[in-house]
Formats: sequence, structure tokens, C-alpha cells
Amino acid sequence: MKKKQKKIRYTKWGLSNCYENHIEINEKLKNKPILREYILRHEQEHKIGSFDLEQEFKINWKVIPSLFLFMITTPRTWIDFLPIQYKKKKFIYDPNMFLLYSILILSIFILSRII
Repeated sequence: MKKKQKKIRYTKWGLSNCYENHIEINEKLKNKPILREYILRHEQEHKIGSFDLEQEFKINWKVIPSLFLFMITTPRTWIDFLPIQYKKKKFIYDPNMFLLYSILILSIFILSRII
């Protein structure tokens, strides 16, 4: 069964986000059709309400340089990597980013004790 295409909304902040009824994607990606299509395909694969680590790390290595360059030249995309964000007059948090930052901080702490 083919998935229903979600409505696309362009935003000035972040890279992309998948919601139940729509996908938000950075408006500057309109000028980068190959990267835009890659990101949209990735977002379409998300299942709302679950986090699939394997899906997150399924990477097309040919796209990474252009994605990295886009993110470096568009600092507003970095907001997606913050664990707490303020949207629609309320704070929201991303448990996946909390986990990622916790692992990062714990790793730095452990390595600083070893070295």
C-alpha cells in the first residue's frame, strides 16, 4: 500500500521535520532540488510516534557533502539539533536529542577521567 503524500510547508528555521499531517522543510532547499528530494524522501519514511534509529542512519553518502555544506552555510538549520525549542508560544522537547546529548556528555566525562 502506497503512503499518502504529506503536505509540504516551507520554514525559515531548521532543516526538516515530519509531523502527522505535513512535513516542514527549509525554504532555501527550493534552490537545491536533489538535496530537497532526498530530505523529503527521508521525512516520508518516518513513522509518527516512534523513533527508528536504523531509519535515521540510513545514509546516502553521496548526499552528505552537499547536506553538510548546506547546513554550514545556513546556520538556521542548526536549531533542529537543540533538545529544547520554543514553538507556537510553548516549549517543546525532543527526547532523542536529550538522549544524544546525555551520551555525548557522559562520553566526554568518561574520556576525561581516562586520559
